[in-house]
Amino acid sequence: MKKFIAAVFAGLCLQASAGIISADFRNEGDLPYCCSAGGPLVTETLGAAVGAGVEHNVATPTSNPSGWSGGIVFVDLDPITNVLTLDSQDTLDFETFVFYIRNISFSGNEAITGLSLLSNALVTPLLSPVLSFTQDSVTIRFDVGQGNSVFDFTGNNATFQLEVGPAQSLPAPAGLLLLAIGFVALSRKLKK
Repeated sequence: MKKFIAAVFAGLCLQASAGIISADFRNEGDLPYCCSAGGPLVTETLGAAVGAGVEHNVATPTSNPSGWSGGIVFVDLDPITNVLTLDSQDTLDFETFVFYIRNISFSGNEAITGLSLLSNALVTPLLSPVLSFTQDSVTIRFDVGQGNSVFDFTGNNATFQLEVGPAQSLPAPAGLLLLAIGFVALSRKLKK
């Protein structure tokens, strides 16, 4: 019985400490509406460990076919609170900026279950970012839309809350059935 309780307690402790451990980070800044050039300025960090400070602090582009300058955004993801901070390093202008986290690895059987904006001072004029996510990826997009207007990075930041939860949950009736079976098995073992 003591071993059973210890095993259940250990499982609960592992569940509580699980979280994001690594991911791929990518920024894309572009001027597609006014300049129809060759493509975005891209910076990326692949397989970055989460929790050892800023995960993405690349200032040299991975790809820059249009020759854009600026658009450098450093990224920090707090593994305890799951707060994501995008921190602009310049004040240059763009029409689109897209940030991706892909191939997110978790320490347990978890997934991204939500994404919300906490604060927004990354660009001016103030644009509401378009947020989307899957179980193992996040996309944040700032876009002025068609026309000749641009936004400027501010040298400030924007923060976002990532929600992390179980990757797959059992429907309530199935979970209750499994719990009942466990109690029946435990009570039979205790009677012997």
